Amino acid sequence: MRILCTGISHKTADVALRERFALTAGALASAMDDFRRRWSDAEVLLVSTCNRTEAYTARPVHGHPREDELRSWFGGLGGPAAARAEKAIYTLGDAPAVRHLFEVAAGLDSLVPGEAQIVSQLKDAYAAAVKKRTARTVLNALVQTALHTAKHVRRETTIGAGRVSVASAAIDCAVGRLKALEGKCVLNIGAGKMNELMLDRLRQLGAGSVLVANRTPGRARQLASRCGGKAVALASIGRRLAEADVVLTSTASQRPILTRKMIAAAQKKRNGAPLLIVDIAVPRDVESGAGELENVFLYNIDDLESVVRATIRTRRGQRSAANKIIARHVSEFLGGLNVRQVAPTIDALYAYARGIADEELAAARNKLTTHNDSREDAEILRRALHRTIRRIMHPAARALRDAAGTDAARAQIAAIRKLFSLGEPS
Repeated sequence: MRILCTGISHKTADVALRERFALTAGALASAMDDFRRRWSDAEVLLVSTCNRTEAYTARPVHGHPREDELRSWFGGLGGPAAARAEKAIYTLGDAPAVRHLFEVAAGLDSLVPGEAQIVSQLKDAYAAAVKKRTARTVLNALVQTALHTAKHVRRETTIGAGRVSVASAAIDCAVGRLKALEGKCVLNIGAGKMNELMLDRLRQLGAGSVLVANRTPGRARQLASRCGGKAVALASIGRRLAEADVVLTSTASQRPILTRKMIAAAQKKRNGAPLLIVDIAVPRDVESGAGELENVFLYNIDDLESVVRATIRTRRGQRSAANKIIARHVSEFLGGLNVRQVAPTIDALYAYARGIADEELAAARNKLTTHNDSREDAEILRRALHRTIRRIMHPAARALRDAAGTDAARAQIAAIRKLFSLGEPS
């Protein structure tokens, strides 16, 4: 089997390009359906977060999609932006693809090193792929090993110690700009996990009043209750902007919620007082032109990179230890995958030989004496024959296992199956 990863991330593309590839739950499901229609023998897992959109695929060595087919299909997920994304899309194969997923799961490839939200995001992506039956034998094993590796890295290193998330970086950004949050009015838009994490941190820092707006009023009330804030109607945010000193937004909207015009109108009512907006949504919730307004300080998820540089420095020493753990898991996973590929041929060879032995034994029974011990004699013969088979087959099975994953093993498997008429592996 071949494992491929094709994707686009914060390391290769800015937020303006990444948001073109951001997939809603519905779009993600449609993409997996389309993939399955094209390449039913292959598996696919789609991961779409604020930092990345990636497709992990598993297929037979000589199967499809090929790398160029996969890149073309993935590029189509970005719609009209596909041509502009050509240089930003990367493709990794086999060991590098496996290593990459393990690094992603462990938080080593995140904007904020060690952030833990990626684990739940990966689990959600995996659940969606299982539901669509696009994650089967190989990707099931790959994802489970990735999650186990992430847990191992976090247990054995301090890569995830302290506040390590995009949400915490967003609040650090607000504190860095305003110096203090006491008495400041915060308008939060959205009620997802990121919003909850940001508001928890705000509460710790002693923010003043907190307004929570969300498309679903019930969820806005629940989040407001947890953070000691007040739920407001999403339709009222244009008016509420005039009250806010800080705006935090993270929704799944496919279009901007806050326009330049709305913010300009609010600034007139605020007499031009400084307004800090932190938009960590992908696609973005705030029109980029809003940042050009006087005394409006707009930060999107890419702007947070400068905020987390100190975090990157303090965790750099943990990367070496984490990489060693990941390398060990990559080696073990690929070794196990290679052995699983030769195992059906070994099993089929043994079954073929045992079948012949059992046929010969059945013929021999007719020639055995009919005394009381004849059944025991037959069992002794059966065991002797099967031991003989194991001894004869052992060198071939050992050679196959030792060569697993190589071109030599693939040639040997093909030769054995042809010589012994074993058919194709299931």
